[in-house]
Amino acid sequence: MTVKKYKSGLTVIVEPNDALRSVTSGIMVGAGSSYETESNNGISHFIEHMQFKGTTTRSAEDIVSEFDKAGSVYNAFTGKEYTCFYFKSIDEKVERCFEVLSDLFLNAAYDDTELDRERKVIIEEINMSKDEPDGVCYDVLYKTAFGGESLGMEILGSKENVSRFNKADILEYKKYNYLPSNTVVAFVGNITEAAAIELVDKYLSALAVAPYTSPRTLTPQKFMSGYGEFIHDYEQSEISIAYPALCLGDERAATLSALDCILGNGMSSRLFQRLREKMGLVYSVYSSPWLGKTNGIFSICANVNVKNVESSIVAIKSEIEKIVDSGVTDDETEKAKTQLKVNALFGKENPMNYMLALMRRRVILGSDYDLDELLARINAITSDKINALAREIFGERAAVAYAGKKPSVKIEKLLYGE
Repeated sequence: MTVKKYKSGLTVIVEPNDALRSVTSGIMVGAGSSYETESNNGISHFIEHMQFKGTTTRSAEDIVSEFDKAGSVYNAFTGKEYTCFYFKSIDEKVERCFEVLSDLFLNAAYDDTELDRERKVIIEEINMSKDEPDGVCYDVLYKTAFGGESLGMEILGSKENVSRFNKADILEYKKYNYLPSNTVVAFVGNITEAAAIELVDKYLSALAVAPYTSPRTLTPQKFMSGYGEFIHDYEQSEISIAYPALCLGDERAATLSALDCILGNGMSSRLFQRLREKMGLVYSVYSSPWLGKTNGIFSICANVNVKNVESSIVAIKSEIEKIVDSGVTDDETEKAKTQLKVNALFGKENPMNYMLALMRRRVILGSDYDLDELLARINAITSDKINALAREIFGERAAVAYAGKKPSVKIEKLLYGE
């Protein structure tokens, strides 16, 4: 792997693999909903959409037509701490696709007609998101855990904000958030380091030669326990329980992943075996850690019928208490370590997943994703380390969210016992 950093702060990562006949490439910028305020919440996602709606030399149709002519896969997404634009193409079409990607990233026109058309699309996306209890519960959970802080804001933003965003708002936000110093370009696949750098110098020269400007920083945000709900006549309900956890740079991140494997990640996990296989209460139950730049959470989610809400929460609470009181077994630890190694190694064999891992670590931490270092940390995991971390995390008071029909029980009382 080659990493080149320009004086402007722009970083380029190249992972050649001549066993492939494709190249996956992306541009990730450290701008997401965590960098927003209440008044501009949703603008990161709005910009992601607008980058595809025409440049100074291409129409929106031209952009997608050129990608399609190359037979490429292309898209973009917005998270809480970054936005990413990417494509995957056969190796002989990589320059054409990278030129289009660079053009839409650098030269979006933000035409008024396109702005008005796309805001309608995003409002429909917001409306559609309210039809899905798991997505709604996710947003309620973060709002409950972080309140009015930026981590508590929805990535899509509000309809009110989306309805009024204009070109001036976009340019003002990009001025402070779309900087070379928080932008990472990556290539994974059948391309040499020299060829990749040549493409960057040719099509992203404006970023390469720009003066250095320090990127904005994030500060830790207070995790608040509590209960939030969204009552709606869904066929199924969603429950989410979250605890404050680790940041991405914490040396215990691999240990947290092992705890995740044992408790709720996979069909042999404790939660899946008890709530689905033995009790038949749920179709879906899982745990999931989210590790960000300055904050992290460990959440447990279950999709249930409203009549099974009480039994499901009691069972989840029981499994948490069991892992705190009695710990994990050495057999569980070894199985989790094997699963983590397999995930890491298989992940490198998936160019898209590997590229995103490379870029994400660079954008969030400014460091390289080192597979050998990760494997060493996985090998160093012990049952004692997992048990200590479980006691630390589950010793905190949780935030709880619910989306679905009105339950017949008080969920917060079930969990907190108050």
